Amino acid sequence: MPVVKVSRAGVRSAPREVPTDTTATVLPMTVDRVGQECPEDDQPTKVSSLAEAFEKFKPKLDFKTTVGEEGTEFVAELEFKSLKDFDPKKIRSREPGKRNDLADLQSRIDLLHRMRERFAVLSVKKAWENTDQRKEIIDAVAEFEQQLRNIAGGEGAAS
Repeated sequence: MPVVKVSRAGVRSAPREVPTDTTATVLPMTVDRVGQECPEDDQPTKVSSLAEAFEKFKPKLDFKTTVGEEGTEFVAELEFKSLKDFDPKKIRSREPGKRNDLADLQSRIDLLHRMRERFAVLSVKKAWENTDQRKEIIDAVAEFEQQLRNIAGGEGAAS
């Protein structure tokens, strides 16, 4: 069987760069500016790459609200330095020096899922049905929680 070699004339091994010198944007874009016309004194800012746009405009989110009947404060302080920072896993993680209650909420949700998985085990189900063993489980979980608070230096820590 003969070997056939296909070659194309004029095909480059790498694509050429897309010109971005015509890219202009007026930022920072805030919630206040959505649906509004641009003020006359605002001038478009020229950016040549996405990295340069992140560097110039430094997008961030400072979110504060209260939730629940008790009015618990919920805060998320996020800075975006690249597109990877918009990943939900990254948003639900903690940054040093920033408050992110989403990270705390995610860790509690993960803990509840792990507890649910453990309580699905037959031996734990049987222990939960026995009132004496149920009390032991609750006491052990409370002791564990207190030890975690002591380690973290959180509220309720023994002095």
